[in-house]
Parts: sequence; C-alpha cells; structure tokens
Amino acid sequence: GMSKLVSLQLDNNYRVDDAGNLLSYGIQGPIPGSIGNLNRLQELRIDNNFVGGALPSSIGKLQSLVTLRIESNNLQSSIPSTIGNLSKLQYLHLWSNYLSSTISGELGKLSQLKELFLDDNELTGTIPQELGLLTSATYISLAENHIEGVIPQSFGMLSSLERLELQSNELYGEVPRQMGNTPVATIKLEGNYFYGDIPDGICKNIQSLSADCAVTRSPTSSPTTESALSTGSSAVDEAGNMPTPSPTFEFWWSCNCCTTCRPG
Repeated sequence: GMSKLVSLQLDNNYRVDDAGNLLSYGIQGPIPGSIGNLNRLQELRIDNNFVGGALPSSIGKLQSLVTLRIESNNLQSSIPSTIGNLSKLQYLHLWSNYLSSTISGELGKLSQLKELFLDDNELTGTIPQELGLLTSATYISLAENHIEGVIPQSFGMLSSLERLELQSNELYGEVPRQMGNTPVATIKLEGNYFYGDIPDGICKNIQSLSADCAVTRSPTSSPTTESALSTGSSAVDEAGNMPTPSPTFEFWWSCNCCTTCRPG
C-alpha cells in the first residue's frame, strides 16, 4: 500500500484565471483520519486547495513528518494538540484558513520547528508561554487573528528568532524586555493595544519594526504630563507615580525605534 510513502504533494490546485474567475477549487472535502497511517511521510503538502472540515488529530501519528503545509484552504475547527507529537517537524504552515479556538501549548514541544505560520485565521485566547520553547524557530507569525493577552516573557528564550509577526490581533501590555536576548530583526506589532515603549535590547538588533504610531491619550490633559509623554520619556504625575495602564490615567505608547509607524 501507501505505507512507505515519503512525500505527498497535492498543492496548488485552486486556480483562477487572469480576470479572477474561478477555474478550479482543487481538492475539496475533509482530510481523512486515515492520513495517520502514512507513518513514513516526511512531507505533506495540500496548500492552496479547498480542503475543509477539521484537521484530524491522527495527523499527530506522522512521526517522520518534517513539512506540513495546509495553508490557503478552508480548514475549520481547532489546531489539534497532537501536532505537538511531531518531533521532527520543521515547517508548520496553516495560514489563511478558518481555524478557531486557542493555540495549544503542546506546540511548544516542536523542538525542531523553524517556521510557525498560523496567521490569517480565527484563533482566540492568549499566546501560550510554551511557545517560548521553540528554540529552533526563525520565523513565527500569529498575525490577523483574535488573540488577546500579552506577549509572554518566555519569548526571550527564542534564541533563533529572526522574524515575529503579531499584527492585527487584540494583544496588549508591554513588549517584554526579555526579547532583547533574541536575534530578532523584523517585528510587526501594528493593530494591537500595546503600551510603554520598545525595549532598548530589541532596538539594538532591529532592521524592520512596524507598529502603531506613538500615542498619548489622557482623560485629564495636563500640559506637563502631555509633553513628557509625547517625547517618550517616563512621565510621572504630581504625586511622583509612574503611569499605570488603566483607562483612568494616561495610555501611552511610543515607538522610538520603529522603521514604520502605522497609520503613518
């Protein structure tokens, strides 16, 4: 049978002509649970088709898998936590689907993973701190989802990270200074609710950083605080207190080493 199959490439069958008219949906329907029987499979590519339904948890049985690319399809439901069992996986591309629910902390077990692309889905919840264990990862994108909460301090352990894309989510809080320990050179943060400033350690290495432009919003404007905030220095109120991230006081965000600020 197919049990010795090493590579299965069924990609790029969704086609449109130059005028944008649909020529072919490509492969449709769900991925069968029996996919888990292809235990020698190293590469599975179904990207750019019209595959729908849920990702079967049996995909976690593909112990030899190095590349899993199912981006640009019609996948729904959640990302099965069993993917965390794919100990040889280097490329996990699930972007541009309709995947929902939260990101499982089990994905932090993928110690060989180089690329994690979960962008342009319907993911919710927070970023699991276990993703900080992905010490081989060079490129992580969680952009264009509904993810909330903060960037975990554990991201300071991403010792191979070169590119991080978190734009267009509902993230807040400060960018953790621990990330200054990483070699990250490209970061996208715009379209979130961060406050504070980009830590100096990140600014040292950065080549491309896009974020929302500096902003100060204060319900009771006082000229002294206002000017100090707009320069990005740490403003203090009359009592000498640092600003707290609460709607009753100043909200401020500075982007002192941004190469691009949006909306610009």
